[in-house]
Amino acid sequence: MPASNFKICVCVRKRPIFRKEELNGEIDAVSVSNPNVIVHEPKLRVDGITKYLENHNFVFDNAFGENEETRSLYDSSLKPLC
Repeated sequence: MPASNFKICVCVRKRPIFRKEELNGEIDAVSVSNPNVIVHEPKLRVDGITKYLENHNFVFDNAFGENEETRSLYDSSLKPLC
């Protein structure tokens, strides 16, 4: 949605996971589906053995994934303000 439709517009952009983080065994724990950002938090059940993910959903005016073109971000978020 164009930023000009809002008095305040909150946009976020997910950064890609760095190679160093992958080599350290870290996982990409964030998913983006505009306007939602979901943080996947790995957890253990009370038994201390069973693993599961707890998902935390955040909603913004616009959310951009790590593969989104910078031009697309500019066109929908900044250009309408100029």
